[in-house]
Formats: sequence, structure tokens, C-alpha cells
Amino acid sequence: MPREMISFGAGVNSVAMAVMLVNNGWRGPIVFADTGGEHPETYCYLEYFGRWLAERGMEITVLSPSTHPELYDKRERATGTLEEFCLMRGIVPLLASRWCSQEWKQRALDKWRKAHDIPITLQGICASEPRRIRDDPFVRYPLYEDDITRGECGRIIQRAGLQVPIKSGCFFCPGQRLASWQRLYYDHPELYERAALIEDNAQRNGQKWATLDPHGFTLREHARRRWEGQMEMDLSEWLPCACSL
Repeated sequence: MPREMISFGAGVNSVAMAVMLVNNGWRGPIVFADTGGEHPETYCYLEYFGRWLAERGMEITVLSPSTHPELYDKRERATGTLEEFCLMRGIVPLLASRWCSQEWKQRALDKWRKAHDIPITLQGICASEPRRIRDDPFVRYPLYEDDITRGECGRIIQRAGLQVPIKSGCFFCPGQRLASWQRLYYDHPELYERAALIEDNAQRNGQKWATLDPHGFTLREHARRRWEGQMEMDLSEWLPCACSL
């Protein structure tokens, strides 16, 4: 019976942690909680990294309401994805509370761990992120323990002959930087539109907070002001404050 499982997000940190541990002989479950809203590149990377693991006799266990309904509540099973859940309830994910991550990822992972009598979850938080470390007897942080930084995570992946993944997360995650929204707008306009529809729906539902931007701008406003070229560029984002005086 394994004593540890990897909480796998398919981003730089969790991939580096998995590579480091597997190459050092670690064998245990590698578990990914799927919200149904990851970037297309992340789903491709899951298959890509899965082939690397298969060569070593391992695999990724994917959790979702369709594959493991017992891990999710009735509302989540009824919608199937976080995107549909938000649309059904007329809400947006909130960066302040991170309820989406807790309900659609952490809770499912914890239930799966307990159902399989695994004492410890391994999380890919590196030495560059000390504020994210929690004092939890059921969690370990191998990257942090070995003083491995974000930059070194990328080098670990490259030394294994693998491509470095993009930052993982839902395409409508409110924690994205403006540059990430811009890339989504140009690279995946259909996903940008779906994210904007989540905001539209929350506004129609009369939600007090109905934008994915924590500053209160809608995605349609960002597109109109910045990327459709209909307004002058906001120089305050590009120049030191003294230059605008």
C-alpha cells in the first residue's frame, strides 16, 4: 500500500516534482483532478507526460464527476464541469476565496486519498513560494524541502528530455495575469468568449461580483480597450509612474 500520492496539476512545479521523484525510484499514485476547464495545451501535456510515465510502468489517475462521481456533490455531478457549474449557478470563480479550487480539486483529491488509505499528499510548491507552505500533517512539499526554485524546476524537466509545460489552471481562472488573458484572446478566441459568457451570465443573475478580473473590468472591456485597438493604450501599465506625470 503506497504511503504517498502526488497531487498533479500538469504545470511546471508538479511535473518537475514527479520527474524528480520517479527518477529517484519513487512509485505511487499520480492524481489529477480535472475541472473540465484546463487549457488545451494542458490536456495535450497530460497525454504527453502520460507516455513518459507509461515507459516507467506508471500512469496518471484522472478524477472528474464522470469518472469518480462519489468524490463530488450532487450539483457538481449534475453539471460535470466547473464551467457548467458556474453557468448553472450564475456565478464566477473568486480569487479571494478560491472556492473553485477547493471544491473541484482539493476536496476530490482528499477524498480519493482517504478512500485509498494513503496518509500523505505530495504537493509541488517550490522554494520560491514559501508563503504557500501550510503546516499540515497530511501534506509534504518535496521541492520546498530540497530547496528547489521555480527556475530549477524547468531545468529538471528539460534534463529529463521533456518539454516544459505552460502554467496550469482553468482558461477562465481569475488568478491569471493580463498577459495570459491576452494570449487566450489571440490563441483561443473561442475560449475567451466562453469565459466572457460566464461573466455575462453572472451579471444577468445580479451577482454582486461578476468579473473574472479582480479589479472589476470585464473581459469584453479588456478586449475593447486593449486588444481590439479602439482606445489609446493605458501607458500606466508599461511606464514607471513618474513618466506619466
